[in-house]
Order: sequence, then C-alpha cells, then structure tokens
Amino acid sequence: MMKITNKFFNKNLSFKINWTIMIPVILLCLFSLVLLRSTSSQLFYKQAIWLCIGSGLIIFIQFIRLRIFNEYAYHLYLLLLILLCITYFMPEINKAQRWIVTPFLTFQPSEIGKVFLIFTIAKFLSDRKDDKKQLSTIVITLLIAFFPALLVLGQPDLGTSIIYGIISFPMLYWSGIRPYYLFLFIAPIISMLTSYSITTFYIWMSIIVIVLFLSQPTIRQASLVFIINISFGLLSILAYDVLRDYQKDRLLALLDPYKYQESSGYQLIQSWISIGSGGLTGKGFMQGTQTHGNYLPVKNSDFIVSVAGEEFGLFGIIYILTVFSIFIYWITQYLSKMNNNFSSLTLIGILTTLFVHLILNMGITVGLFPVTGLPAPFLSYGGTFLLTCLIMIGIVNNNITNNI
Repeated sequence: MMKITNKFFNKNLSFKINWTIMIPVILLCLFSLVLLRSTSSQLFYKQAIWLCIGSGLIIFIQFIRLRIFNEYAYHLYLLLLILLCITYFMPEINKAQRWIVTPFLTFQPSEIGKVFLIFTIAKFLSDRKDDKKQLSTIVITLLIAFFPALLVLGQPDLGTSIIYGIISFPMLYWSGIRPYYLFLFIAPIISMLTSYSITTFYIWMSIIVIVLFLSQPTIRQASLVFIINISFGLLSILAYDVLRDYQKDRLLALLDPYKYQESSGYQLIQSWISIGSGGLTGKGFMQGTQTHGNYLPVKNSDFIVSVAGEEFGLFGIIYILTVFSIFIYWITQYLSKMNNNFSSLTLIGILTTLFVHLILNMGITVGLFPVTGLPAPFLSYGGTFLLTCLIMIGIVNNNITNNI
C-alpha cells in the first residue's frame, strides 16, 4: 500500500499556489455566485457547495505526481470510452443520455473526459516529438479525438463533441506540426460551414487559393486540395440531413431568428433583448426584467452571460473578458518557460478548452453561433462542469509550480 501511495503522491506535504493564475479564477467564480444569487437562491447555494468541493480537489491535485498523468494517459482514455458507452444504457434526462445515474451520484462523463483526452493527446504528441512523419501524427491525433467525440455526438451533445474536436489542433501546432498541414485538415470543415452562402463559399475558396499559392505545393497537390474542399462544400447538404430536427432548427434560427421567434429562435431573441436592455451599466443587481420575468431561458447556465449583460451592462461583459484575458496572458507566459513537453501540451489543451468554451458561449448569446448548450467556464451553473474546470486549474497550478 505504501509503495502505491509513494508512486502516485508526493511525500512532500507542502505545495504552492500560483496566484497569478488563481486570482482570475476566484474573481470569475465570485461573479458566478453574484449572478446565480440573482437568478436562483437554490442554485446559488448548490454552486457554493460545488466551489468548496472543487477547491478541495485543487489542493488534492497538488500532491499527485505529474508523471502519473503521463504514465496512465492511455488508461484514462480507455476509461473515457467505457464511461461514454455506459451513458447509452442510462435513462434519458431532457431527451439526452449524457449522464451516468447511480443511487449516490449523477455525473456527466464527457466533462471530465475533456481532461482525459487532453492527457492522451499530450502523451501521444510528446512521445512522437522527434517523429518526422507529421501527416501521420495529425491523422492519429485526430482519430484519438474522433472516437470519444462520436460517442458524445450520439448522446446527443453537439457542443461538447465540437470541443473534443477542436482541442487537437492547438496541441498539434504547439508540438511543432507545420501550420500548412493543419490548414489542410481544417479547411474542409470550414468549407462545409461556409457553404450555406454562395458568396461566403467563394470568399473562402479564394482564401484557399491564396494559401496554396504562398505554400507552393505541386500542381497535383494543389488540385487535390481544391477538389476536396469543393466536395466537402457540396457534402454539407448530406451532413445537414444527418442532424436531428432540433439541431436543424437551431441552424435555421441562427440565419433568421425572427422567422422562428416562437420556437428555435426564441432563446436568441430573448438573449438579445436582455443584453441590449442592460446598456452600459446595466439595470442593477436582481433588477433584470428579462431574467426575473422568466423570459430568458436557461439563464443559470447557457445564457448566464446574458444575465451579466442585463444586470451589469457592458461593464459586466468587459469584466468577464478582462479577467479571462489576464488568466490567458499568464498561462501563455508560463508556457514558454516549461521544461516538460507533456506538461506544456497539457496546458495548451486546457487553455484551448476553457477559451473555446467561453468564446462559443458568448458567441451563442449574441447570435454568432447556433445554440449548442455550451456553458461558460467558472460562470455557468453545473456541478460536473464546474468541478472539471477547477480540476483543470489544479492541473495547471501543479504543472506551473513544478516545471518552471
């Protein structure tokens, strides 16, 4: 027993807290409690309890040896796949099978799975850091992300599956993969997304031509890239048919929300009204008419930023962006000083996950992206999601204090 303990945990019972990372997180979590106190007293107390549990997890993680995350990364990946498969045998909650339900605990494995996936990709890329076969590295990395993303998509949870897919690319770039190779894999996805408008699609194809011209591939390679992207643009029609009806409605509502204001466009319109009515300084704490009139849907999680906009105005939104920007700044500063490739890749994966969550969530509230149910890090209510974010912070702190 002692050998196992010594293998997993540091004997030194002291640990350090990097306050340049921790203070922005604390400020966002406190603002979350303020917003939830306005929307729901019950959820305010529940979130406070989750914060206490998460704080304990942050401290606990500081005693774990960093090499354990590397050594058991593939084991955690296998555990992730098993947990995601188990959700398919669980009862539906809100027409989805995202949770594992037990008599003692209900949790969403796809949330903590983000951490497991980051460890897996970080281990794979750090083990292949001297491998010159960059294209095969990209393919295998994307396949690692693909299988859990597919299982999450089937739950269904489009937003989280998107996060699983996006995590790979910044980590690949940080590992030294040529940006041109990454462009070749990202371009077909963008081709599908831009195909909804012929003008947008033409603009994107023009960008591809410029990139190919600057990269100077062979005529055969350039032609193949061009044909693949045109084909993916045409295949977007088939991809659209694969989506569930409510997902199709959300895409249509994004293009013209007022046409669907009684159905799929309702959430976006109410979010616009909430943010717009807040003006510069907001209506004041607990004074939001949209929020307290129950016009704003999912106000405690997906549209918590809309609550901030209504009650604290533009200043509230600026506060969120400023604090999060400070958090990103300090992590990027420490990344360049990392002496461990696995650790630096892990931090890139965590930073990507939190950043994309925030950008997509805020983009959803103003209509830049379709509604996909992605919460805002440290702000939205949700036990599993909040604990996952705080576990990530614990991992970040452990890596920074032990690798710099």
